[in-house]
Amino acid sequence: MRDAISMWRHTKMVVLVAVTGAAYAAIMIPFKIATIVPGFTEIRPGAGIPVVCGLLFGPAAAWGAAFGNLVGDIFGGMFGPGSLPGFIGNFLLAYVPYRMWRVLRGDRQADGSARELPWVVICAVAGALCCAVVIAFGVAAMGLVPYRVLVLAISANNGVIGTVVAAILLPILYPLARSFGLLYTDILEPNEFVAGRIAWAGMVLTWVGAGVGLLTGASVALVDCISPAMEVAPGLAIFSPQVMVGGGAAIAVLVGAVLMGPLSASLPEEPIETQPPPGERDPQ
Repeated sequence: MRDAISMWRHTKMVVLVAVTGAAYAAIMIPFKIATIVPGFTEIRPGAGIPVVCGLLFGPAAAWGAAFGNLVGDIFGGMFGPGSLPGFIGNFLLAYVPYRMWRVLRGDRQADGSARELPWVVICAVAGALCCAVVIAFGVAAMGLVPYRVLVLAISANNGVIGTVVAAILLPILYPLARSFGLLYTDILEPNEFVAGRIAWAGMVLTWVGAGVGLLTGASVALVDCISPAMEVAPGLAIFSPQVMVGGGAAIAVLVGAVLMGPLSASLPEEPIETQPPPGERDPQ
């Protein structure tokens, strides 16, 4: 995630952090009353904002989504221990689509066109699942909400609503961002955002972590529905089997996100000064 650090050197990227965070919080706060899991998550039509801004603004959107969610928790009355995993999860909600797009589509722009829509959906769903797995693990490990409840709620919420909103907003916002020179490719140096050689391995690891984390929650929920009499661990402690699996999945997601990004700076080579042959030296 070197790009998420180096972007702070660029004034425009810092401004885009504020813009993304403000837009995310402004849309999110009014819907805090439409809770799904009281105190932890609610219906989020703004879930598409991190995805769209991630594809347009890159790492700036990741920080904006993280801070925007934190502001939403504070002013929406949900600030608490779960806000820390919420910060990390919402960072990934924007960062993973941006990095996964670089791996899958390279220099092609996420312009919102019909031919790019399937790739937008793939990247948006990946971000939603990564966000869900990380938040569900963090909150369940604290003993606040069962893992299976939160991982399924956040996955469905961000995955469905976020993807639909992103598909609608991207064709509208992309031309504006391009015309004002606000795309991350216009602001960052190429060595700050080009995917590294092992980015594909990072993408695979990210999908494995997201998939395992989701399936763990879904399988436990399915067992509860089919055989309510079976004693399934509630998933409210860090050593609960489903939470431990979710923790491994969250680690895989985080490592995969790091591997998808640029891993080392490629500094420009300095010109080598050469001395002219003795016969061609300027007379003193």
